[in-house]
Order: sequence, then structure tokens, then C-alpha cells
Amino acid sequence: MKSDRSKAGWPRRSKLTAVLLFIVASLLTFWFFQRREPVKVKPQGVFDRIPVSVTTVSKAAVRDSFSIVGTVEAFREADIYAETAGIARKVLAGPGERKKAGDGLIVVDDELASARLKSADAHYRQSSRDAERYRKLYSEGAVALSAFETAQLQKEAAEAEFTSATRKFRDTKVSAPFSGVVTARFVEQGELVREGMKVAHMVDMAKVKVIVFVPERQLSKFHPGLSLTITSDLYPTERFKGTVAAVSDKSGRDHTCKVEVVLLNPPKSTLRSGMFARVLYEGGGSREALLVPRSALVGGIRRPELFVVQGGKALLRRVVAGLEFQKQVEVLEGVAAGEEVVTSGQEELKSGSQVTVISEKKSQAKP
Repeated sequence: MKSDRSKAGWPRRSKLTAVLLFIVASLLTFWFFQRREPVKVKPQGVFDRIPVSVTTVSKAAVRDSFSIVGTVEAFREADIYAETAGIARKVLAGPGERKKAGDGLIVVDDELASARLKSADAHYRQSSRDAERYRKLYSEGAVALSAFETAQLQKEAAEAEFTSATRKFRDTKVSAPFSGVVTARFVEQGELVREGMKVAHMVDMAKVKVIVFVPERQLSKFHPGLSLTITSDLYPTERFKGTVAAVSDKSGRDHTCKVEVVLLNPPKSTLRSGMFARVLYEGGGSREALLVPRSALVGGIRRPELFVVQGGKALLRRVVAGLEFQKQVEVLEGVAAGEEVVTSGQEELKSGSQVTVISEKKSQAKP
């Protein structure tokens, strides 16, 4: 009996012993880790030293010469509209034809307009004779003043009717408003023309305009009457002379102003509407200027900023930009000669970032 009880109690004691051993082992492990010296973790900065290339700012001799790409436009260009309605009886112009001012383009049926004009002419002539007769009778005291005034008013009404009929008859012939070339015709013979309908398009290319948009900082150099040189990639050996015709008083959102340069269209090297042309401004003498590579600017030419390296750090600095010379930009304020500016690697930089200079050269700009 005792033996059976001993066998039944053995598993319980084994489980209790295992639990106690597990608790003791856990306490010993906790105590061991608490007694260990903590591992010192070296704090890491947000940025490591960033490799950059720099250029030393120096002065260079420059001329106030620059070029601006513009678009060639016709000196005059217009859509031609019909001012009367009717059937197109004659078509006197086609695309590519040259017309003088006043030459006919389209002739609309004028039968009704001619009849109205004859009626208005007869009425006006009769009213004029009546008014003259009543004037004489009134001066002799034969008629009352009211009768003379009525005759005079009838004459004036007839004159207005005659003027309107004359204009309606003249509008049956659509004429060229200026000398130029017909570029498009939108009406064929026999087609119904409605009042206000576009019938043709003309351009005057005897002269052309080159439209350029000049930055605000260069606008003071442009004024009406200024002579400029124009070149075109289509005629690389030709140089044309143009004159500033107009300078806009309003600047756009991009801080540029519209300038129109007019020149005679050369017959052998014809400039066509829509072509690109380059307007050259050639300055007088030379001067010294601080130049930095265009690649050093991180804010664009509108809000120019660049990184200056001082004491192993890259400091973001706002500058005032002047003229552009190909791959170089003039700096008016913000940097001094001898300072180092970052030319590559700016994408990873913030003001105050630690940097390592991997390439350095002195600016030797030759604009």
C-alpha cells in the first residue's frame, strides 16, 4: 500500500522540482545580464560627409554681349471676313497669290445691293432739290419755317440712306486690306457667303517682326530705335539688321518683357513666319566680373542660390545673378573672389552639411 502511494507522489515532486529549477535559471540569467557593462553605441549623424566638386570664384573680363532666341512673325497678318451675305459670284484670289491693298478677293452677288443703291441715290437727289427749293421759298417768305425744316430733315434722312446703301454695295466686293500674300481661301465660287464669315487669310512679309522676351535685368538696354543684329540657323552665314519697334511696359509671370524687332525681309534669304531667329545685343567695351559655372546654381536663374564651402561645411547662400555667358553666370552680390562654390553633388546637400572636396579647380571662364 505504501509502495503504491510512493509511486503516485513521484510525478508531482518531479514537476515541482522542474518549475523551481526553471525559476532559478531565469533569475540567474537576469542577474548576469544586469551585471554586464552596457555596450557603448557610437551615435551616427544624419549625414556622413558628402563628396563634392568645387570651383574657386575668380574675376574674368567680359563684354555685355548676349543673344536671345525669338520667333519670326509677319509684319501684318489678318483674317478677312465678309461684311455682307450672298452667293460668291467671283473668286479672284488663291493661296500664294500676291495682292495689293484694295484688290478684290471675293465678289458676292450685288444685284439687290445695286438696286438699293440706285433707289437711295434717286431719293437723295430728289430730297436735295426739294430742300434747295424750300430754302429759296423760305428766304422769300413764301413758306413757313416748319415746311423748310421738314424738307431739310428729309434730305438728311435720304443722305443717310444713300450712305448706307453705298456701303452695302461696296461690301459685296471683299478687298485686300493691305498689300501681301494670300495664305488661305475658305470660299469657292457659287458658295453661299454669310455676313461675318471668314473668307481668306493674308500676311504681309515685306517686313517681318522678331518677337523676343527679354529678362528684366537686361531690359534697360532695349529701347525703340535700337539697332540689333539678327541671325538664323537656316542662313548661318547671313547677318541681318533690325530695329527695336516696341518694348512692352508689362512684365509676365516669368519676369520677362516682350520686345519687337522689325527688319526688311531679304528677298534672297527669306525669313518665314514661325521660324526661330537669334537677336544679338553687342555691348561696347569690356569689364571685369565675377563668374560662376551655371551648374553651381541650385535655385535656377530666377531665384539663384549656391553652396559655398567654408570649414568643411557647405553653406547655402542667396546671390544676385547678372548676365549669362554660355555656361557661366555673372554674380553681382553674394560671393567674393577666392571663395569655393559647389559645382556637383548639391543634390544631397543641406545648408551646414559636412562635405569632402574630391575635385577642385579655379574658374577660368572665357565668355
